Amino acid sequence: MKNSMKAGALFVAGIFALSGCGSSAEGSESDSAGSSPAASKSASPSPTLAVGQEQYDAAELVAALDAVNAAQGGTGEISDDAAMRDYLQQQGFSEGVTVSPAQCEEIASFVSFFGDVEEANIASLKLDNQKLTVVSHSDASALDSLMQDNAKLADECAEFEMGDEEFTAVGATESLEVSTDAPTTQAFTMTMSAEGETLSGLKVSSASGTTNIVVTDSDAANPDEASAEAAELIDAVLEQLQK
Repeated sequence: MKNSMKAGALFVAGIFALSGCGSSAEGSESDSAGSSPAASKSASPSPTLAVGQEQYDAAELVAALDAVNAAQGGTGEISDDAAMRDYLQQQGFSEGVTVSPAQCEEIASFVSFFGDVEEANIASLKLDNQKLTVVSHSDASALDSLMQDNAKLADECAEFEMGDEEFTAVGATESLEVSTDAPTTQAFTMTMSAEGETLSGLKVSSASGTTNIVVTDSDAANPDEASAEAAELIDAVLEQLQK
C-alpha cells in the first residue's frame, strides 16, 4: 500500500498534475503523429497565421487565460510568467528515481513539456484536473524543433519503467488524433501501473507559429472525453490571442 501510494503521488505530482516542462524534447505523438496529418504540418509563421506570427508578451498571455477562466466560471488559478518559472525550477523526480529507457525521462517528467523556455513567455491556468499552459517563444523554429522531438520520443517510449529501490511503475503512451484550430496538434495518453493501481493522464499540445498551447489532464480515464475538452480549451485560447 505504501508503494502504491508513492507511485500514485509521483505520477500525479510529477507527470500530469500540472502541465509543462523545460527541456528540448518531450513526448506526444509518433512520427506519423498518430496517423494525424495535422501533426506533420510546419508551425512556422506565415502571412495567414492568425496566432503566433510574433511573440506574445507575458501580460497578453495572462489576459487570454483570464478570459478563458471567466468563460469556465472563474474558479481556475492563473500563474503568470514569474510564478511559472519558479514552479518549473522546483520540478523533477525524487532522489533515486530512474526511468528506463533513459530518454523516456523526458516524457515521464514534468520538466519536459515546453522546450527551452529561456527566451519564452509563459502563463498557465489550473482547472480541476486540467492545466492549460501557454508558451510563446521568441522564434517559431524553437517550437518546430520541439514538436518534431515530441513525435520521435513518444514513439520510442510506447513502453517504459519508472521507479526506485522500493517500487517499479510500468508506463505506456499511446498517440491520439485530436483536432484544434491550430496548424499543428499532437496528443497522447499515458498510463502508469504499480502495485495493482493504474492511473491515466492526457496531454494535448498545439503549435501556432511562436506559440505552444498545452493541456494536461491528470485524470483521463475517458480519453475521448478528456481530449475533446482539451481541444475546446486550446481553441478558446487561440480565439483570445487573435483579438
